[in-house]
Amino acid sequence: MLTIGELAGRSAVTVRTLRYYESKGLLAPTRSEAGQRVYRYPDITRLQQIQLLKRAGFTLKQISSMLGTTQINARSVLSLQRELLQSQLEDTTAAIASIDDALKGLTGDTTDLFTLCNMIKLGESAMSEKKWQKVWDKFYTPEESQRWAAAKDAVPDDVMKANEVSWPALLARTEKIMGSDPASEEAQKILLEWNAMTQVIYDIDPSLTRAAAKLYDNMDEWPEDGPEKPFSNEVWAFMQAAQAVADSQ
Repeated sequence: MLTIGELAGRSAVTVRTLRYYESKGLLAPTRSEAGQRVYRYPDITRLQQIQLLKRAGFTLKQISSMLGTTQINARSVLSLQRELLQSQLEDTTAAIASIDDALKGLTGDTTDLFTLCNMIKLGESAMSEKKWQKVWDKFYTPEESQRWAAAKDAVPDDVMKANEVSWPALLARTEKIMGSDPASEEAQKILLEWNAMTQVIYDIDPSLTRAAAKLYDNMDEWPEDGPEKPFSNEVWAFMQAAQAVADSQ
């Protein structure tokens, strides 16, 4: 028998995760006389099954369904896993393409840590198209999603590639001036570069301006299984403050 802390340590999961699994009905530990959770061998085995299925790409909802039946259609499950792996392969291919573009855009062999981290983040972003879809579905109407897709498709490939290559360094420069005056010359210069990157979309469909702001105004409400935020709330607030200065002039 293991306590929740002991099981967390042995299984490389957090106590919070174990409690979350319990709240979703995936785990059902017994309680000691003192009211503490106690995990027995069947609980430990079930946790191992959950972890294995998660690594295979299944969602907790799918895992819950599988755990709740004694007979599983192996052909169906393995076919689904194959589809998931194929999707991951496509995401990885897209990430490699983004890294290749970043390599082509380097002007030398060295860069600063801020820019390097943002280059890595860009590659990871290319792997999360389906995660981004969850954010779009939450904040955009089907009509807005269609307009975004149409506008993005209308942007020339060379312009899109150029923006992707330039973005990590621009974000790094933004992060470096955080805490400074948003009315400063440098902040306003960076704002112009931010706007230039997005303006190509808004020139195609001006109605998307507010839709984009809605997305980033509410990053704390993004789905837990969605993508990593492209920048922090603080960076977004700083750029909004810089935009307010520009609008007032």
